[in-house]
Amino acid sequence: MKKKKLVILIFIIYMCPIILCGCWNYKEIETYEIIAGMAVDKDKITNKYILTIEIITAQLQGSSSSTSSKLYRSEGDSIFNAERSMVAKIGSPIFFNDAKVIIISESLAMEGVIPTIDWTNRDSASRSDMWMLIAKGNSAAEILKANVKPNQIVSFNLDNCMNESKLLSKFPESKVWSFIDGISSKGKSETVATVKNEFDEENIAPRLGGSAIFKSDKLVGYLDDDETLYMLMIKNKLKEGLITLKHVSGSDTNITLEIFKNRTKLTPLYNNGKVSLIIDIYPVVTIGEVLGTKNFMDEENLKILQGEAEKKIEAQIQYLISKLQKDYNSDVLGFGEIFKEEKPMVSKNFQKNKEGIFASIKTEVNVHLQIKGSGKTKYPISIGK
Repeated sequence: MKKKKLVILIFIIYMCPIILCGCWNYKEIETYEIIAGMAVDKDKITNKYILTIEIITAQLQGSSSSTSSKLYRSEGDSIFNAERSMVAKIGSPIFFNDAKVIIISESLAMEGVIPTIDWTNRDSASRSDMWMLIAKGNSAAEILKANVKPNQIVSFNLDNCMNESKLLSKFPESKVWSFIDGISSKGKSETVATVKNEFDEENIAPRLGGSAIFKSDKLVGYLDDDETLYMLMIKNKLKEGLITLKHVSGSDTNITLEIFKNRTKLTPLYNNGKVSLIIDIYPVVTIGEVLGTKNFMDEENLKILQGEAEKKIEAQIQYLISKLQKDYNSDVLGFGEIFKEEKPMVSKNFQKNKEGIFASIKTEVNVHLQIKGSGKTKYPISIGK
């Protein structure tokens, strides 16, 4: 009997934490204002941070409901201070767990973004896996004010576009945590996707495209859409993308190649005090579009097309590397990391002499392109005569 009572007592003790547990700061979700995204600017006169948030709102339309958004703005000496001021203005606690993006103004990024993203990374109520975007030529708040489709939430629209970055290869994937992780490595730099407002028929819509180049935590320049594609190719992060060749072999024909696979191999070398890097690129493409009359699918012309495509890729990559070395001295390509991993003594010698290895690297680019077909047809469209 005593043994039976002991078993019952142990069972009750075991079940109590499961049945009676709860959150000490539990609140109903209906009491929160749910944030879709945020934008951060800085007042040049007062030197205060300007925080703009996009809050999700629900609208009843008869028996159905729809969602839209509303913008709120506050200022503070820090982002955290501005956020708390926002709570006082709205009158409800703010729920950041569904926030998709943080947009930072160009001028603020030039000063340095660490004061802006520290709270986002540190506070348990916010998310470090938000997309990080730089507003190019606009204030960050103007991006959230853009007109998209009726009842469409700007931050969610940007989130959808960023999730398709691998398909487009026109901007890098850039999350708060990955940016922090990148700049924490000595000598390494990062890129962040850029966004700007453009006129789209009668509306002003945000458009993602290109990369913001950082050195440490400061914005120093930009790459356009095409340069971003070649940057991703070098970093072995290119999944899909398009390359257009104009007037191939002096003909009237322009051809667009669709990249559906790519592999890049980087081989660091050190000889007589000089550092160099061999870049071998293995893109696999199909002919996605032919504008013109010349057929490039026969064996001879296919080799011509392959050769011109390889030359273009090689030239664009060498131009990009030269631009990053000479104009910005910003190692967003991770060349220093390659030497640190595979040639650690060489990397240490450069650090010991307080020299940056990136600007000293000479590069050799070899492109090994494969053309795997031409969609549903081999031939260009011809007009009967």
